[in-house]
Amino acid sequence: MAEAGIIERSNSPWYSPVVLVTKKDGSKRFCVDYRALNPVTATDAFPLPRIDDTLDALSKVQWFSTLDLKSRYHQVEVAEVDKENAFSFGQGLWHFNVMPFRLCNARGCF
Repeated sequence: MAEAGIIERSNSPWYSPVVLVTKKDGSKRFCVDYRALNPVTATDAFPLPRIDDTLDALSKVQWFSTLDLKSRYHQVEVAEVDKENAFSFGQGLWHFNVMPFRLCNARGCF
C-alpha cells in the first residue's frame, strides 16, 4: 500500500490498531479498528438528498460516467488536515492518503 501511495508514515496523536479478518474464502483482509476513534469524532450533519430531486436532475443528463468500485475507497483522496487517523501494526504509525473503510463520516460507515 505504501508503494501504491495509499498509505504513508504518520506522526499523528491518534492511532487505531490493525486487525486481520478472515474472509469467506480463507484469505485475510487488512482492517483498521476505528471503534475507539469513531465515537469521539464530530459527525457530519448533512441530510441525504431527496431521491425525486436526484432523479429529476438526472433526467436532463445526456452523458453518464461509471466509477470502478473494485477499490472504491482508494479512489477518494483525504485532505491533509484529515490525515490524523493513523494506524499501527508494530512498524510505526501510518495514515491513509485515500478514504479508509469504516471511518466515521466516510460513506459506508455503520
